[in-house]
Amino acid sequence: MLALLVWLLGVATLLGRPATVREQLLAAGFGLACSLPLVWRRRFPVPTVVLIGLFGLAGQLAPVAAMLDGPFLLAFATAIGTVGALDRYWRAAAWTVVAGAPAFTAAWWLEQEPSDVIATVGWLASAFAVGRAIGFRRSLLQARADADRAAHRQAIERRVVDERAAIARDLHDVIAQSIETVSMQATIGLHLYDDQPAAARAALERIRSASVGASREIRELLGLLRSTGAEPDRVASLDDLAALVRASATDGPPATLTISGEPGSCDPLAGLTLYRVTQEALTNARRHARAGTVQVELGWQPDRLSLSVTDDGAGPPSGGPVEGYGLRGMRERLALVGGTLHLDTGPDGGFRLTAVVPREDRA
Repeated sequence: MLALLVWLLGVATLLGRPATVREQLLAAGFGLACSLPLVWRRRFPVPTVVLIGLFGLAGQLAPVAAMLDGPFLLAFATAIGTVGALDRYWRAAAWTVVAGAPAFTAAWWLEQEPSDVIATVGWLASAFAVGRAIGFRRSLLQARADADRAAHRQAIERRVVDERAAIARDLHDVIAQSIETVSMQATIGLHLYDDQPAAARAALERIRSASVGASREIRELLGLLRSTGAEPDRVASLDDLAALVRASATDGPPATLTISGEPGSCDPLAGLTLYRVTQEALTNARRHARAGTVQVELGWQPDRLSLSVTDDGAGPPSGGPVEGYGLRGMRERLALVGGTLHLDTGPDGGFRLTAVVPREDRA
């Protein structure tokens, strides 16, 4: 399209000139010959400008040279601007001088006005400067795009590292909590084996259920670690929170779940993180709080999710809760998804844990 436009503009420069039909057709054909190489100006910029320069030399030697200046200069200026946009523009500038020198030397030799030749050279230099400005802007935009792609790639790599760290913590939680459950139920079963066989059997059933669930979760987590692009197996999410709260009553205090707000979508890693925080909080309530009941509250807000786990047990010590591996792990896991953890006393005593995470993926 640009080549056609340049040719039409070159033909327009012939309007009003006194000339025969043959001379006008000759000038139009010459303009077409100069404009046609512009079709390949992006792929072969230097050969294009050299070829048009040679056409300019031929035009200066033609009998109707004065009519050919307009079509030639428009095409040559366009080719020079394309060359100026190249990254290695000094080499291209040298080729431009080589391409234009014969035509302008011939014009000078054929006694054209020196001022006209100098003005034309200045105009073509301006075309080169415009092309250089366009090339600089293009290089700047390309550099920005490359930097954005590199930053995005780094963000993805950081996210992968964060997710694998979270999976490692999940493995620790699953294994530690499952072993504790099995140990506790095995102790109950041994204590009741002789006097209450039915209760001992129930304890063995709970051991089986806990071990099967732990085995499934470990397989899922290991599948995530091994996955290299295939869709990983489903892992725990907020959809499993109700089942987790119900199951906690098996070997711990009764727990209830309350959901407020409008449930919707959220970052899967944030949902998994809140699930693990709930799991750890319920385990702490069973092990340390001596609680009678536990209340779990999940709040859906437009930009974040809030989770609180409150028990009616002994509450934190006077000096504040001692943050062992479990609480530190919660803080670190929440930090990976941009969340926070707050610990305080519940409204009726006991211990309250509050976690807040953004709903959307940070990356």
